[in-house]
Amino acid sequence: MSGEEKRRRPAPSATPWDGAGDGELSPAERIVRDCHRDMYRYRHAGAGLVGEADFFNGYDRDACPRCGSPAIEGNGRDANGVRRWRCLSCGRAFNPATGTVFDGRKLPVADWTEFLLEVFSYGSLAGAARSGRRSATTPPYWLAKLLAVLEGVQEGAALAGRVEIDEMMYPLPLADQPRMPDGSKVPGGFSKGKHCIGIGCDGSGASVFADEGLGKTSGARTLAAFGGHVARGSTLVHDMENGHNRLVRELGLRSERHNSKLIKRLPDPENPLAAVNRLCYLLRLFLDSHTGFDRTRLGGYLDLFWVMMNPPRDKMEKAAFVLDRAMRNPKTLRYRDFYARSPSSDDEESSS
Repeated sequence: MSGEEKRRRPAPSATPWDGAGDGELSPAERIVRDCHRDMYRYRHAGAGLVGEADFFNGYDRDACPRCGSPAIEGNGRDANGVRRWRCLSCGRAFNPATGTVFDGRKLPVADWTEFLLEVFSYGSLAGAARSGRRSATTPPYWLAKLLAVLEGVQEGAALAGRVEIDEMMYPLPLADQPRMPDGSKVPGGFSKGKHCIGIGCDGSGASVFADEGLGKTSGARTLAAFGGHVARGSTLVHDMENGHNRLVRELGLRSERHNSKLIKRLPDPENPLAAVNRLCYLLRLFLDSHTGFDRTRLGGYLDLFWVMMNPPRDKMEKAAFVLDRAMRNPKTLRYRDFYARSPSSDDEESSS
């Protein structure tokens, strides 16, 4: 984003009537202005909102988040009623949010909750900024923190019984497509400029999503994607991709192979791969809602999609799961550190 664009962009709190007296405005203009300002003040009320202290105080600390020492003692509460501790080893003070994505927060956790609900609804970052009267730079930063919190969330995910797997090819941005020295497209197949995403699900509704890298899948890639997630002795329902055979052999699976060209003509109730096909459709819809995202972070987006597709089913329960994980698995990312790097293409929606 250029300096000129930043200068032209109005502040999220701005209205068309700033600087005008009430007597200069119509009743309609006054109510719209006042509602906008009240909502902005609420969203930026800081940590003192009702429920914030209870949320943070619900998480205890048994060690210093900075030096790791268990020698800590209570140090009262801050102005908002949030507990504090002092480390007897390094002498530094901390609270439940220290070292988490909420460390140094300026916006209330309630706003973070609303952001999660919007993301779970396939909302774009630009839409989240508009609907929440947030700065355009806030949703990309929050998304980066969310992906950090969810890192490793699929570890331990298990599929069993009748397991469907398939692959979805998702393209690199046009600028990153492989090219010949003369600038022409690289010959040799459609998959060289696309990420292969392995998708699996079972009859219970559980699913997994794995980035298999650029190009067509292989036996080694299929095994790496699903080997730790499919229970031995399960029935693998799949197409006639040869790369699946190694997974069948290594895990002792029963194989049920189908010709994809034939079954794609069947109605969903008769298609043996209907469940995994639907996940492919939904995943593409989700990724397309974040057009231009940085493909080096594809794994993080797949972790987020895993949360969206797996239990708990209700979006509010999912938001609670993420907030709890954020407090129990501390990760932090400073605003200045995130934006210190050159803005990546996944920040596209900050300027959309």
